[in-house]
Amino acid sequence: MQLPASLTHISTDQDWQHTTAYPPLGFTPFSEGALGNGDTFGLYWPIGREASEPIVVETWHDEWRIQPHFSSLAAFLQAHAAAEDECVGTPSLADDPASPRAAFLEAKEQIAQRNPDAAIALLEAALAIVPEYTDALALLHGQYVRAGRVDAAVKVAIQAIISPPSLGGPPFKALQWLRTQAVPAGELDPIWRACKQLSFHFGGSKDNADYPVLMAAIESYLEHGNYLCASTLMQTYAELMSAETVSFQERYAFEPAAFIAQQIAVSAKLAQGSRDPAALWLPDLA
Repeated sequence: MQLPASLTHISTDQDWQHTTAYPPLGFTPFSEGALGNGDTFGLYWPIGREASEPIVVETWHDEWRIQPHFSSLAAFLQAHAAAEDECVGTPSLADDPASPRAAFLEAKEQIAQRNPDAAIALLEAALAIVPEYTDALALLHGQYVRAGRVDAAVKVAIQAIISPPSLGGPPFKALQWLRTQAVPAGELDPIWRACKQLSFHFGGSKDNADYPVLMAAIESYLEHGNYLCASTLMQTYAELMSAETVSFQERYAFEPAAFIAQQIAVSAKLAQGSRDPAALWLPDLA
């Protein structure tokens, strides 16, 4: 993965390893900006953007969320220097014009002000940086539907469904809408083909028919060489399953460490390289 130019200005955890689904694969924490409440900032390489410099996200561990605040480490460092001892929050678009979360929040304002074209442009810009930004995908889906852009809405709905809960969701409206769309003959995407079998209601039950559907979709993506979608949905599956009870996981033969190893192996087939920071860039710091 591409290292940020300002790497020497932060204190990364060189012993960091992905042992759980959250924070997601592709995240590495650093100490600057941490408030001591368990939340940290970290470098994050969006899925399929491993050859680009990472963005900077903040963990909201109580919610199992990450927020894509800064478009680069340089933008974070500028905000951190200006904040002094204050909390570093979401930047404004004036301070970081490419901030995915700032674009998302501004898009919500534009929607409230009935400026859908401006909102769409902002959301598309955020997703160009973080394609798996579930909150932005769900919001953009609604705007595409209202604009009558059905093909674009289908594509975004599928991406929202396979994107991880740590970046938003669950995308109930996108799933419900996709279920109403006729599946074209010969359609290859496994999520669209099987969307009527999904509920996206998780937890609190002994069994959940969504998991076999999602696993079958992962296997289909892998079979067709779509490692980008496979990697995205694997992260989603890992996060959802990790929120279930141990006995539930056992019934579905989910073993966290083994699944993370599978994620890393699949990510090695991505066009821009593996998503395992421990194996790729941390040794280069020596």
